[in-house]
Amino acid sequence: MKRRVYRASALLALLVASAAITIVLAENGLHTVIGLQVIDWPDAVRQIAAAIGGYLFGSIPFGFIIIGVLRERDITEEGSGRTGGTNALRAGGFGAATLTVIGDLLKGMAGVAFARMVFQGNLWAEVFAGWGVILGHNASIYLAFRGGAGTAPNMGVAAGFWFPSLIFTLPFFPIGMFVIRIASLTSLVAGLAIVVIFAIRALLGHGPWEYVAYGLGALTLVAYALRPNIERLLKGTESLVDLRAQEKEKRKAGIR
Repeated sequence: MKRRVYRASALLALLVASAAITIVLAENGLHTVIGLQVIDWPDAVRQIAAAIGGYLFGSIPFGFIIIGVLRERDITEEGSGRTGGTNALRAGGFGAATLTVIGDLLKGMAGVAFARMVFQGNLWAEVFAGWGVILGHNASIYLAFRGGAGTAPNMGVAAGFWFPSLIFTLPFFPIGMFVIRIASLTSLVAGLAIVVIFAIRALLGHGPWEYVAYGLGALTLVAYALRPNIERLLKGTESLVDLRAQEKEKRKAGIR
């Protein structure tokens, strides 16, 4: 018997998570207050604080929360068991997947914003926070270290570094869904694209090489989370994203 996630508790979690992300992303006095509180801390401690903050933001399991609110179901017991947008699509449909991706993008941006609060101007603090976001998403402390593969949070972190990167990364969602149709391959290609974007900017003198290092580390974390999928890709047995089949399964199960 599949576990039920109560809508009221999931809705409360959504409100708390949304409030935390909004506070960090919005320009307010909290940024100044936190900055003043930690200004005398050693550099290494501030970088560690940024990484921990990134991990805690990354751990927010938006897929779990959204499916809990909309379906009162446990996404970790559906499909691949992951909490990202692709499995949210399987468990709750296009709307649930869209909300999950938005949440995962925003928490990636929030991780970078938090790093800038605790260590303004230190690029490695931002990089550590970004890696923390991906690690938190893939091994959430709130879900007994279960999670997703890190695709949308990776894009969110990249947007936190350089917002126009979304122009290049967001199209991977429809391309992955309707053209490539293999979620794991799309995740790897999107991760590689982020490395290329920041490498080109660094070569042109428009961005720091630290962001390239972030992209390489994030791609490694994504690939590590996708180990079983990569094995199936190499064997040619990886499953496709089949929207029609999923709709038929949902109708059969009585899900609206």
